[in-house]
Amino acid sequence: MKDKKAAVLAATLELISEQGFHGTPMSQIAQKANIGVGTIYRYFPSKENLINELYIHVKARLASYVFKNYIENMPVRKSFLHLLRTIVDYFLKNPIDFLFMEQYATSPLITVATRQEGLRMFEAATKLFIRAKEEELIKDLPLDLINTFTYGATRSLVSMYLFSDDKPSDEILNEGIVAIWDGIRK
Repeated sequence: MKDKKAAVLAATLELISEQGFHGTPMSQIAQKANIGVGTIYRYFPSKENLINELYIHVKARLASYVFKNYIENMPVRKSFLHLLRTIVDYFLKNPIDFLFMEQYATSPLITVATRQEGLRMFEAATKLFIRAKEEELIKDLPLDLINTFTYGATRSLVSMYLFSDDKPSDEILNEGIVAIWDGIRK
């Protein structure tokens, strides 16, 4: 049973990343997953529910990768650079996840509960930002703004690498990550 659910999630991720939500009918997902449409509805009551579960699935994989070697008590700057580099590395290795997150991170299809669950998975990063503010290492701005700026710049860096004909070197990626830190530090 779990294999079928995993097949549905994988097929949905691939198809929706390529074609978008409205361009991907459930019948096409079922065909790609090699199951019947009715089987999809055993696991997901609606296409919107499927998208929300897929969002959590992708976010959980990202969080697992990002926090695998993360040590909370490292110095703030080192922690920040480590987290950003790991996020960049994950998306460079998993561009389909990046494309999905680009489309759905701010989509009205993602419920408030799903967004909250996604944020909960990145609680360690939020704690890092709070610690950075307490230590007066970053600008005195609302955490939401710091987070939005940081993630937006990180997404742009990943996009530049994935979609540019002239791929930046590893050194340039690292310099880009340092520049993101420089953008929020005091």
